[in-house]
Amino acid sequence: MLASCGRAPEPQPKPLYGGWGFDAAGENKETKAGDDFFRFANGTWLDHTQVPADKSAVSLRLQMTDRTEASLHDMMEQSAAHSPHQPADLEGKMGAFYKLFMDEALVEHLGARPITEELADVRSAKTRGDLGSLAGRNPADFEGTLFSVYIDADLKDPEHYAVYVTQAGLGLPDRDYYLQKQFAAQKKKYQEYVAQVLHLVDWPDAGAHAKDVVDFVTQIAKANWTKEQQRDTVATYNPMSIKQLRKFAPGFAWAGFFEEAGLAKTDPVIVAEKSAFPKLAAIWAQTPAGTLQHGTLCKSSIMPRRTS
Repeated sequence: MLASCGRAPEPQPKPLYGGWGFDAAGENKETKAGDDFFRFANGTWLDHTQVPADKSAVSLRLQMTDRTEASLHDMMEQSAAHSPHQPADLEGKMGAFYKLFMDEALVEHLGARPITEELADVRSAKTRGDLGSLAGRNPADFEGTLFSVYIDADLKDPEHYAVYVTQAGLGLPDRDYYLQKQFAAQKKKYQEYVAQVLHLVDWPDAGAHAKDVVDFVTQIAKANWTKEQQRDTVATYNPMSIKQLRKFAPGFAWAGFFEEAGLAKTDPVIVAEKSAFPKLAAIWAQTPAGTLQHGTLCKSSIMPRRTS
């Protein structure tokens, strides 16, 4: 038999996060599987794993996410360090964008000037119809909105895409921050923040208008579905035409909204939190246009600008 003349295979690097498959070392054999299977399968791991002080959870997935983010950070730092004034390739553009984004001194110097045009549009919008139309720009820009629009695979026809319309309008992470007494301090701080933002864009009587904005958003929070309700994929799948939506939830400027979103000829759309939509549209119709303007102005000033 002829001896192999090929090169010996190089040793494979040791997996950074351990072997593939179920971690039997994490089991707790002292617990009977029939009594508490979760404890049986994970008890030892739970007893010996510490959650980092800056995290709310720990897992291999989160560790990999942290490692990936650190690698991306290093890559952007390197690109920024070597980025020319007028970059031509993708790496140079990424470095230039990152360098500009991290230039805090320039950000402080410019203030609200980069969004002058958007703020002017909000200031000149005097009616609910005008403001509802501006809200339709939210998918491609950052004007405030009561309803959010996005495109994703159709849950009941995954070979095609669908336009989804969902509830929106909250500045704090969850409706509970507006409604539960335990978050009263955070809600008060948020109102102060709204006043500060309105002041920074030179809006008169910022403090009084900030209260109006938070009161308005509190009404939105009351109408919004809870996180638990939003997890129901059946209840949040409600196809209807734009014409049907206008009839179902009157009071909001649906025509202008979809026109500005570039979706005027789209039919049907998938309405998510169905029972909330008439309530939200009614809140919009009953709120003074000035308050809607202040809310839109505030959202336009504090929301990060989208780049795609």
